[in-house]
Amino acid sequence: MTSKDTTPVKVSVITSLYKCERFLESFLECVSAMNNLEQCEFILVHNDPSEKELCILEKYKYGAVNLVHIGVDREGLYCSWNRAIKMARGKYLTIWNVDDIRFEDSICQQVKALDENPTAGIAYGDMYGSSVYGQAGEKLYNFPDWFSHKKEFYRSYLMSCFQMWRRSIHESVGYYDEQFRCVADFDFQVRTALHFPLVKVPKPLGIYLEDQPHKISGDSAQVLENNMVYLRYGVFEKIQLPLLRRSLANYKKKEFLFFGQWKKNPERSPFGYSYILKGIFLSLLKAPVYYGKMIVKNYAK
Repeated sequence: MTSKDTTPVKVSVITSLYKCERFLESFLECVSAMNNLEQCEFILVHNDPSEKELCILEKYKYGAVNLVHIGVDREGLYCSWNRAIKMARGKYLTIWNVDDIRFEDSICQQVKALDENPTAGIAYGDMYGSSVYGQAGEKLYNFPDWFSHKKEFYRSYLMSCFQMWRRSIHESVGYYDEQFRCVADFDFQVRTALHFPLVKVPKPLGIYLEDQPHKISGDSAQVLENNMVYLRYGVFEKIQLPLLRRSLANYKKKEFLFFGQWKKNPERSPFGYSYILKGIFLSLLKAPVYYGKMIVKNYAK
């Protein structure tokens, strides 16, 4: 299944697929209902595809959706995203996870935001969270505006799972760090915010399926990986010191992994020495609490 090469593309929508039969048909129906299909290509990087999944995709092969389907052996999520980025034709790139639901006008909203803010690197927005697939209203994640909370975007992941960015920013900020399993999008947000403004769209973009066993965001590796992101950018007050040694043993602070190749990390902390020293002090104060939680957790096993 390949792209319709004669179709002009403004937005490349990237989706990594793996064991997705439960969600795939509904996902493709949502894709088909998007307002600006004529502007989009949908790049599906399909990890270890099953026969049932391929049969579902076959039904949409000749429809109105410009699908680009790539079957690959099992690889990391961010390897799949980087693979799609390299082959994308759109001016703008965006993520759409197969188990999340985008609202019909969400891509239009983000395109408009980037068109009207030509210096912005990323367009992001609020989202709903739900523990039931497709059901909204359980929780609204209201993310702060970048212009009034710039420093917080160096400290916390605030873009939701529906970020859209300019393809051109990869020349300045690099790609998704493939050594991570859970937090490369957080790291990518920080790097982008160091170089470009971000812009928030005025409406929620979709529904995020949370608290599910298959979600890698619930993985225990997330704490270790967050530690490394905090260490990279001087957010010491958020580091969990009892786990820092494990973070350093498993991840590289001064290098990124792009397309299987290690690249030097040229970025520096955006914070001054007084902030960093205060953060180290706060981290030391919190350490006994983290150690206590670890002891209780291990005792309860």
